[in-house]
Amino acid sequence: MIDFFKKKTSEYIRKVKIYNKITNISKITRRYFAVNGFDGVITIIGVLVGNYIIGTISYKNVIISGFAVIISLGISGIWSAYNSESAERTKEIHDLEKSTLHDLDGTVISRAQNYATIILSGVNGISPMITAFIPLIPFLFGKYLSVNICYYAGFGLAFLVLFGIGLFLGRISGRNLVVSGIKMLVAGAFCIALSLLLSFID
Repeated sequence: MIDFFKKKTSEYIRKVKIYNKITNISKITRRYFAVNGFDGVITIIGVLVGNYIIGTISYKNVIISGFAVIISLGISGIWSAYNSESAERTKEIHDLEKSTLHDLDGTVISRAQNYATIILSGVNGISPMITAFIPLIPFLFGKYLSVNICYYAGFGLAFLVLFGIGLFLGRISGRNLVVSGIKMLVAGAFCIALSLLLSFID
């Protein structure tokens, strides 16, 4: 049984490597993860700031509004990516068929493109859901913590996620990790600053 699973795992890894060579999944996945992860945490920062400004003191209301946004981000990310990736990769297949005069349906190229579409759609939807969820974690303990502590801890986690995304991008690009992380923190601070201007609405 163990040998069977080892064999299947080995075959799957080999298949994924082949698909990656054909479609360059890993590079696109990194980009999707960073971009949509950034969108997720920035969006939830806006949710937290909005609740803070209007004085939402019920941790349950913050969780509800936050999770509503998370669900929307996930569905939007998966749906939009699947449709766009499917359309683009179908076009690539058709163009290749025209140039080679061969039907590629059922070939490794076709399977690789379908695999890439599914993986990229998942990453596009799941990455913002994860980064948006992390700042909401303190509110899950809102029964035992004051709401202000939940807010401050949530903002702290949001900035930690932003800094982590900056480090990730810095490592990929070979740039200074700290500088890259700080750039992400500036974006978060800018988001909060602009959102706080809403408190001056009369």
